[in-house]
Amino acid sequence: MRFLLPALLAAAALLPARADFLAESRDRSADGEHAAAAELLAKHLQTAAPSAALYFELGQSLEKSGNEPEAALAFRRAGILDPGFAPAANALQESNAQLGAPQQKPGWRGLVAARLPMDPATLAAAVLFWLGAFLFLSSLAFEKTNARLRNLGLLSAATGLILAVAAFVVDPRIPASREVAVLTPNGSTLYKIPSEDPAEKIATLNAGTVLRILSARGRWFHGELPGGQRGWFPQEGSMPVIPPG
Repeated sequence: MRFLLPALLAAAALLPARADFLAESRDRSADGEHAAAAELLAKHLQTAAPSAALYFELGQSLEKSGNEPEAALAFRRAGILDPGFAPAANALQESNAQLGAPQQKPGWRGLVAARLPMDPATLAAAVLFWLGAFLFLSSLAFEKTNARLRNLGLLSAATGLILAVAAFVVDPRIPASREVAVLTPNGSTLYKIPSEDPAEKIATLNAGTVLRILSARGRWFHGELPGGQRGWFPQEGSMPVIPPG
């Protein structure tokens, strides 16, 4: 109990700090100080619950301050949190075009994700599954099995399970957890082997390029481009698409 009060006081002190970062960020943005606004908003996101709207706002500040690679990453994170958020998708497309980074088509998974809210779908799946399990087990408690209750329970549980699998399959956070974005303004280089030998060069990776990580060796990542091309590139200057922690 003696640690409870200090913890509550610390939490109470943290809430105004979060609000101050966000409010000050918007004040700086209104004054045209976009780099400072982006820095403050990034601090706010370190402790606040992430949202598509906040990452989109961060991307706008970064873009206006001239930091296009990190702006593209912020727009991508906004789209991952809310695949149906069209402004983030449009902003990301424009950023990639400006950077010369490969455009990633959403595919059927992306189209489904844009119409299927991930968190509500997962919650609904859990409710349906456990409700179905409860109804099914309740039907077994009667001396004479209640077929209607049993069938309703099985149908509810099966629906919940199918919805959970569908949400998992199309959830953009799953593949994004294995992706990194190149953020260095001059880009990076993809090699056949983990070596900076110019003779082993495969392609130039423009800033904003996103690769799926297959493995790591020392300071090198073995990655795959959206088109399927694979190679090795230095870890320096890249950042996970899903923020660490």
